[in-house]
Amino acid sequence: MLKIQKARDWLLVVLVNFIWATQVPVIRLIGDKLGPMTIAFVPMLISTLLFIPFLWAENKNRKESGRRTWKDLRYFILPGLIGIFLMQYLYTLGSTLTLAANAGIITLTIPVLVVIFASVLLKEKFNIVRLIGFAIAIGGVLLTSLSDIRGARFSESIYFKGNLIFLLACSCAAFFNTYSKLLVDKKFTELEILVYSSLVGSIACIPLLIWVEPFSFSGIIRSGSIALWSLLELSLMVYGVSMLLFFYILKRMDVSQAILGNYLLPFFISMLGIVLLNEKLTVPMLAGGIVIFAGTLMVTVYEKQLLLFFTGRTKSASFKSGETQ
Repeated sequence: MLKIQKARDWLLVVLVNFIWATQVPVIRLIGDKLGPMTIAFVPMLISTLLFIPFLWAENKNRKESGRRTWKDLRYFILPGLIGIFLMQYLYTLGSTLTLAANAGIITLTIPVLVVIFASVLLKEKFNIVRLIGFAIAIGGVLLTSLSDIRGARFSESIYFKGNLIFLLACSCAAFFNTYSKLLVDKKFTELEILVYSSLVGSIACIPLLIWVEPFSFSGIIRSGSIALWSLLELSLMVYGVSMLLFFYILKRMDVSQAILGNYLLPFFISMLGIVLLNEKLTVPMLAGGIVIFAGTLMVTVYEKQLLLFFTGRTKSASFKSGETQ
């Protein structure tokens, strides 16, 4: 039964990262129709408004003893400002100042940064199975992202500022993922984490939509049906459903296990590019995807068995070495 639950959680990790991957082709479709601040923050505002009624219903059914106070809501200021607002702003700004290939490679630091944050904030242990799983997944990413690796230009000083800003955005994302686990451990619900954090981020982004890139409702309407459906997909699926599923997974899984699924993003983005943007499928891309799936399976489903295997072999080797002496 436990293994079945772990398999379900692994499938949810895969699904969450597939939904996150849809963000890239969707933004490509509307990038020439809407401004960067609109694309970055309007879906977040819409998502917050969409899910507030569900949180209101959840709070209404909550027992009096379980009602939240203003003291509880202070936990959402940091994730809202750093993990929602600042991350989105730096991600958007960094994307305009560096190459897409550079940004794609820098994004691969997120799981590593999560491991660092998790070891400090959550005292999670990074065992040998997770180390091997990460190594296998990174190997798969390198196969999948050969075009990004060839197109990257990290040595050119013109992209240094953009690379640094994008790395800071990835650090904010890693912090948010880790802090979300902390909120899950404090027994906040998935809806509370999503809505309260997004509400803080939404309030913080309002000045940008007033003075930096003034919000225009008529401009969004004129952008066409594709842009409208794209904003809805980002709002409902990327900023909403996928995050609720991610928080749900964190109830039973360490964040450093769950975040390994991020290495599936380059593979899914490539697959979506083939379907939606008529890009080409390559053998290394397909092989890389299979390798990444194997690495995530190791860490999310078979970690306990593999850890016992490696520990058993280590003990056996130590015993034989002592016997020889």
